[in-house]
Amino acid sequence: MVSDLNESPAGVLGRGRRGGPLRSEGYSGPLRRDADALVVEHLNIVRPDGRPLLQDAALRVGPGELVLLLGPSGCGKSTLLLLLGGLLETETDHWDVTGRLACGDREIDLATEHGGVGGVVFQNYALFDELDARGNLRIALDHAPPGTAGLSDQLAGMLTDINPSHAVSACSGGQRQRLAIVRTVLSNQPVLLFDEPNSGLDIISSRRLVELIRDLCRTMGKPALIAVHHYEELLPLADHVLVMDPSAARLTALAPRAKAIERALEEAAGLDSGKHLDAPVAAAPSTAPSWGLERPGRSPTIWFLRYVVEYLWLLCASPIMLLYIAAGAGITGFVTIWFGFNYYSYGGLLKSMLHDETVIGLGAVQCRVALPLICTLLFVARNSAVIAADVANRVLTQQFRAMTNLKVPGRSYVFAAILSSVVIGSLALHALALLLGAWAAQETWHIVFPTQYRALFRTLYFKNVLTPDGWPVFSMVWVFCKAALSALLAGIAAIVVALGPKPSSQAVNHSVANAIVIGVIIALLVHAGISVLTTI
Repeated sequence: MVSDLNESPAGVLGRGRRGGPLRSEGYSGPLRRDADALVVEHLNIVRPDGRPLLQDAALRVGPGELVLLLGPSGCGKSTLLLLLGGLLETETDHWDVTGRLACGDREIDLATEHGGVGGVVFQNYALFDELDARGNLRIALDHAPPGTAGLSDQLAGMLTDINPSHAVSACSGGQRQRLAIVRTVLSNQPVLLFDEPNSGLDIISSRRLVELIRDLCRTMGKPALIAVHHYEELLPLADHVLVMDPSAARLTALAPRAKAIERALEEAAGLDSGKHLDAPVAAAPSTAPSWGLERPGRSPTIWFLRYVVEYLWLLCASPIMLLYIAAGAGITGFVTIWFGFNYYSYGGLLKSMLHDETVIGLGAVQCRVALPLICTLLFVARNSAVIAADVANRVLTQQFRAMTNLKVPGRSYVFAAILSSVVIGSLALHALALLLGAWAAQETWHIVFPTQYRALFRTLYFKNVLTPDGWPVFSMVWVFCKAALSALLAGIAAIVVALGPKPSSQAVNHSVANAIVIGVIIALLVHAGISVLTTI
């Protein structure tokens, strides 16, 4: 524990270790501008339920300073970090925020503008599952302000035990934590914001991590604000401390003195508890893996196309999806012909006198109605579940917030890639289904009529489907319109359903179930509507 000196009473602040003035709660006068410092004044935050979170609060974090943000669970520490990172949805979530923020050459009215001055390192890391370790850093660097450098020796030293090509799921907790920190640093934002970076760490690992953060801040001259519960071992590293008191709705700044902080926290009510940050950070050895972040990066167009290719594979071209559609098309082709000839009440007549007309009719029904409907329902049901699970997981793990914070247009990338993929994929898979369904129908017909030539079947089957030159008749255009429109609308519905609040994994499961039901209903309505309109 750090020995207590003269404590700073609530509402009155001493000076930080670098001599910077510390102040608490609100204070009047013009907004103090300080190059590269984070200054917030007259900050008022009202929760969606109308209760005040902070009233006339102020804070200042100087260049290179490390400030601890303390307070009881649920007091609003993460909310304050999200506000400074420009991620608090004040309008949609009905937060009422006023105050002024200055950082560098920017001055922001928080009542009308998003803060957006800080890079947030989320408590759950919010790494992007679809990218490997290198990709998680590359995407941040490629969307950083022009002129942002790649890995410095200090950052490279944090990654010495991480394979750049490993999936983030294959990395340990400590490795993912360091990846998240380096990714945020590479986004080159004016302020670094950390949400419980030492949660679950033992004392030694916790202190080592904060020493690393402090050294980064001082090297880059960036302010850092760290929300923590376990703070005792970190006090010697802090320049000053901010304590949130939810009952009084105030933010009190204190010198890093244990007794004063304990008293302030007792007034504010209680503390929390404490993973192991493995692999100590060392200088990068000459044998360290190359991350290639000094080379020219990818343009936003290339990143978008990368997401399109990923979703085309996931939603349309993966082997399990091709097998799924092939099975549906093959079974439909078999059932249409087998039952059409063997179990119709006039089966005897169909096999002889009405053979040609039956094949012509079954071909038209199968290609225009049965196969498109079955293929669409299979496509929509499966992909509505995949889309909802993917998007809901990104919401649950705060990946969209992380992308926004890194200045990556993640929603645009993901949503546009999903919708373009389902439209393109639905058209391609419908064409495949029509071919496989026709082949299955032909082979089934040949079983029923083993002495007939397959060429006869093809001539009759495609009579109202293809022109004599082999091109689809005009009515087949509507078949592909139904497929594309069903896929597009069902994809949009799945995204909308998945974007709702996700407090737990159970909410993700509910989104998946709801997306399947809504998608199938949409597909049925689209097929019924277009079929009726084109026959009027």
